[in-house]
Formats: sequence, C-alpha cells, structure tokens
Amino acid sequence: MGATLVVGDTHLKHELILPRVDAAIERCDADRVVFLGYYCDEWGSTGRQLLAALELFAGWVEDTHTAGVRVDLLLGNHDFQYLMGEEGPGTHVLLMDDVAELLGTLGATMAETVDGFLLTHAGLTAGWARLHLEAPADAEEAKAQLNGLFARGTWSDLRALSSCGTGRGGWDEPGPLWADRLELWEDAYPGISQIVGHTPVAACERMPPASRWARADGGEELWLCDTFSLTSRMRPIGDGGMLLVEDGRAEAVADGGNPDFQPWDEVVAAAGVW
Repeated sequence: MGATLVVGDTHLKHELILPRVDAAIERCDADRVVFLGYYCDEWGSTGRQLLAALELFAGWVEDTHTAGVRVDLLLGNHDFQYLMGEEGPGTHVLLMDDVAELLGTLGATMAETVDGFLLTHAGLTAGWARLHLEAPADAEEAKAQLNGLFARGTWSDLRALSSCGTGRGGWDEPGPLWADRLELWEDAYPGISQIVGHTPVAACERMPPASRWARADGGEELWLCDTFSLTSRMRPIGDGGMLLVEDGRAEAVADGGNPDFQPWDEVVAAAGVW
C-alpha cells in the first residue's frame, strides 16, 4: 500500500484547504486521503456558505476519485447533528435536510483504518467501548463495530455514537464523535494506535503515552490532527499541517518551504475569512 494523507477538521474552509491537500498529495505521492470530519459550521458562517462549501467538497471528492486517489470521509460531531436532525453548536437548523442529503452523497462513515491505526473524529475510549463494543482486538475490529453501529442506525446506536463526556459539556462516557483531548489521553482504548481530529492543536501532535493504555514496548501511538481551526476572532490556531502515514509510520506534513503549500496563517489572512 502507498502513502495515505490524513486531513483534520475542515470547518467549511474547503476553498482554502483543498488546494493544500492537492499539493500535499502530489508532494507526498499519496494514493489515499482520509478526512477526519467536521465539514460543517464555522464561526459566523452563513447557510449559503455552508451549502457552497459542501457542494465544492463533493465535487472535489468526485474529481479526486476519478484521478485515481482514494478518498475516505469520517463524520465529525457537527456533521452528525445534521444527520440526527438535532441542533448543536453552530447548526444551521433550517438547512438540516439539505445538509444531511449532501453528507449522504459523500458517503462519510464513523471509522477507517490505515496501516494498523484506527481513525475516528475524536477517538475511541476504553470506557465507551466497554459499554457499546464487543472488545475489539485491533483497529480493523474496532472499525467494523463502529461502522456497524452507524449502519444499523437505530436510535440507541446513534445516541451511543454521539455520547458526550464532561470535557465537552455532556454527562456520558466520551464517545468517538465528542471525546476531548484529555478524556482520550486518560482513557484511550488499549492496544490500538489512533489518529483523531476534533481538538485544535498547533501542529499534528503525537501525544505521550499514558500508563493506563500504553504497552510496555511503547508501540502504541495517539496522534491529534485538527490544525485548521480558527479562534472566534478568525485567527489560526494551528499550522494547517496534515499527517502522512506510510509503512506503519506517521509523520507531520507542514509547509516545508514548498511554494505550492503556503503557510496557513498567510492563507487565512489573504482570504479574509468570512
């Protein structure tokens, strides 16, 4: 298998992010791209911007598939609100059905795997897995069970997937759409390396192992990749980097002086977002 590019939360900024993804695909000779979710909603966004961004994204996915690059999409917590028909932070309530239909055409699901890594939007915690999964032994089993819950789609299945812990204002076990950075770090599912978005970071970051879930050989990894987030004042939090996974190893892909891969803060400033 070739290289896989992992892209964090896009937050409606597809017009700015997708050219960076194209440049990274070419630069890294990637034959697969996985997006970690959160395609909907951004500070101060309008309904028109939401629909335009999703339509642009859908066209890009189709064109990229046609060009021979596999594209897999995961659902984020904001996206899931539209599929559930429930208002959440930033939800454009009047566009629930339109957005749900667009997300359906994208074929997004809950989990993917790359070279032994489990990829979800926010991460798989041991506490949540004990309640809702059947003790998956590896990333492939976890992926199958998570996607099975989503595909079955009963009210209880979907409610379980959208479970939110105290770290993000809820009261349940933190689930794969809502687990906060600290919740995941303290209780990551043991034995499986993971790659997630959801929590804004300055750059793609490998978290140090916690004694609760780390193997003695230090073989497990936990990567955070939400580098495109902005503050409420529309200033970049991260560097707009992505993660490249190849031959079982993960490494950050950042600006690196490539003229086709401009620094993210300059891209945002030039665009005058919103």
